[in-house]
Amino acid sequence: MSFIRSYLSDTLEKILSTFDCLFCLFDEFVFFCNSCFMPELPEVETVKVFLEKNIINEKTKSVKIENENLRFVVTTNVSQILSNSIITKILRRGKYLLFLYNNNYTLLFHLGMTGFFRIERKYEFRKHDHLIFNFGNKKLIFNDVRKFGFVKIFNAKEIFNCSHLKNLGPEPLSSEFCYEYFKKNLNRKTNIKNLLMNQSFVAGLGNIYCSEILFRSNIKPIRPINLIKDNEIIKIVNSVKKILLNSIKLGGTTIKNFVVSDEKIGYFKNKLMVYGRHGMVCFKCKNKIVKITQSGRSTFFCSQCQK
Repeated sequence: MSFIRSYLSDTLEKILSTFDCLFCLFDEFVFFCNSCFMPELPEVETVKVFLEKNIINEKTKSVKIENENLRFVVTTNVSQILSNSIITKILRRGKYLLFLYNNNYTLLFHLGMTGFFRIERKYEFRKHDHLIFNFGNKKLIFNDVRKFGFVKIFNAKEIFNCSHLKNLGPEPLSSEFCYEYFKKNLNRKTNIKNLLMNQSFVAGLGNIYCSEILFRSNIKPIRPINLIKDNEIIKIVNSVKKILLNSIKLGGTTIKNFVVSDEKIGYFKNKLMVYGRHGMVCFKCKNKIVKITQSGRSTFFCSQCQK
């Protein structure tokens, strides 16, 4: 029986490590659901910048596990491993955050739907606090109401080969994500929005930004990718980079639960052209924005501007 329990536990973890959300339908190795507003690349990048300003070169004196119940149970020896170690760097890979320590260990964080960090000089308990990093003169607290975020610890040499990261596609803001890369991936049987949502194709994009990217590119989300023309590939790649950079500059998109420390930000919400604007007038042509469901997720577009 112990062998069966261990096998089932390992199998479940391998399955869960591939997906962003449990409450979704399966499509092209990506889970989708209408009720979930996962932080996407710009939101996670904004959190990374916040953390860089506050905890780089800080010595972790201890880590207290206030509540171990996240998507995966927090390992009990995390404080022992990280005690008196210094955070030397913070990276983002797709929608994940990595805390690099000088003792050759790395923490991997996923914010889930409601996870956020806050800094306090003196710790004051709040419901749904899970982890408290003690740096001596200040505390970093990870809070997650829905408990779908997680933290895991890895040897630094193994982190990029872990199940969460090894199958991720290139970063959309990198030079690797380009016309040539896009072109050679058009042999899949899917539509353009689902391709952009697929984390193994490109890391970090989600429902909100994909709708905005395709509107800017004048391409209907349901178009099969084998019908995407060369000049449209260039438009999509350029739109991805421009929209993400603009959103990062403005602090991400606050739709539901995105919080950095105690301050809700996300001014890019004011720049959204189609997402969440069902029945409203298109800013370009004055036609009404359409809402459909794709793979269990809401998709917004203009039937006049996007073909």
